[in-house]
Amino acid sequence: MAPPKLPFQHRILLIEDDNVSLFAASEILSSLTAMVDMARDVEEAIEQLNTVEYDLVISDISLPDGTGMDIIRHARTNEESKNKATPFVALTAHQTKRKHEEILSHGFFEVITKPLSSECAHSFLSHCAANRNSQQDSYDLPARDLKIATEGDVMVARDVAVIDLHLGLQRMSAKHDEKAVIAIGMLIDSLKEDINVLKECYEKNDIAGIREILLKIRGGLDYSGVPRLQQSIAVLHAALKNSEDTAMLQPLFNNVYEQVAVLRQAYQDLLVHRRGQLQN
Repeated sequence: MAPPKLPFQHRILLIEDDNVSLFAASEILSSLTAMVDMARDVEEAIEQLNTVEYDLVISDISLPDGTGMDIIRHARTNEESKNKATPFVALTAHQTKRKHEEILSHGFFEVITKPLSSECAHSFLSHCAANRNSQQDSYDLPARDLKIATEGDVMVARDVAVIDLHLGLQRMSAKHDEKAVIAIGMLIDSLKEDINVLKECYEKNDIAGIREILLKIRGGLDYSGVPRLQQSIAVLHAALKNSEDTAMLQPLFNNVYEQVAVLRQAYQDLLVHRRGQLQN
């Protein structure tokens, strides 16, 4: 069951460079009675922070032109900022306790491991509503236990669905499957460049680059109903923790490329099917 709508309309700045994650997270926040402004990089975010006073800022940590830490530093110290006391929540694909603690040390009130869920969003928006109701000038979000996700050995199962619209709806807290279809289309568009980057990193044996692009891809997958590709990426990512020999892992890379092609075809078939339904 989706969390209930909140009594206040919050003005939120959502900062995220991945189009799928930006779309899905904005849908989740909007469903909880939030007015969401969006920025895709540090420059856009700073411009917004100098113009609008927000109830909450939610920022990805890794951005094309800097980091979420650069943004919060500006908000707290720059004379033009209208958000010196606004609470900041960090979104990150990193799952280690050490990384979370490092982010918190920069002044974030909370660190959320992607994907953002409606339950999690409802929790910290409720605290913002409570702070507004009590007319506090500063915010004190409760500390949470850091939940560190772990991955065990995973096998790629061919019987896992290529597209699962119901799963996509659950992850976005959406009511209409058109939202899930849009998210998958945006994911496929972003995969064109991401897979090229992955292949280039593979050819150069750039392990750090491979890990970085896999984290980016997983950010979009976490909001989309594409479980088979998500599983394939997770298997490759987990295997890289045990071996940095890309030649040995070539079958896993090839499987990812294959599953991307399978997803593209399944998505085209889905669009044709949906157009047929509309005509009938």
